[in-house]
Amino acid sequence: MSRKTIVSLPVAEITASSITGFQAECLPGEGTQSDLPPKPRFGSFLRVESSDTSIFAVAYNVITGPQDSVHKPSALGMTREELRLEQPHIFSLLKTEVHALLVGHGSDARIYQHLPPHPPDVHDFVYQATQEEIRELTSNFEFLRLLLNVSEIPSDELIAATIREAHLALGKDPTFLVEAGRALSNIMRSDYDRLLTILKKIRP
Repeated sequence: MSRKTIVSLPVAEITASSITGFQAECLPGEGTQSDLPPKPRFGSFLRVESSDTSIFAVAYNVITGPQDSVHKPSALGMTREELRLEQPHIFSLLKTEVHALLVGHGSDARIYQHLPPHPPDVHDFVYQATQEEIRELTSNFEFLRLLLNVSEIPSDELIAATIREAHLALGKDPTFLVEAGRALSNIMRSDYDRLLTILKKIRP
């Protein structure tokens, strides 16, 4: 399967990147009636098409805020419906950003579960990963090691959410949860209490 076959619209556009992660501004979805662009789910898998490489990441934060430092939102005491009627322009002053950690990269028909040789480029588009890509990314759960020791985010929550999102994307296959639990037990065998906490969080 070619990694350059794009079958969906981009969900975001990269505004900053590094070898370990990226920040991207969410884009309006086609035909959506929402006031704000669709937001990637916490722990969901994303793909970036960058040069000759497909780069894969996991969403760990989503932030909605002002477009600039001048037009800051303030509490107005109005419902969303009232805002749409009386101040519809207010939503255009906001933007939604997704922050993601890189967990793999691929070329041709193979995905590698380690950091890519280069970061994605600014203005590269971000897509939701396909079911087949998620299946390959979670084939042996080595990517979880990249999430375990990240200090600036609640990594236990992210690991559990990532497994739940993959389970959902793969059709809620119960075998997947069993395999994920076994992989976590092997990776975290020296930290039983932390392992138990994460296992409780991944139960459907």
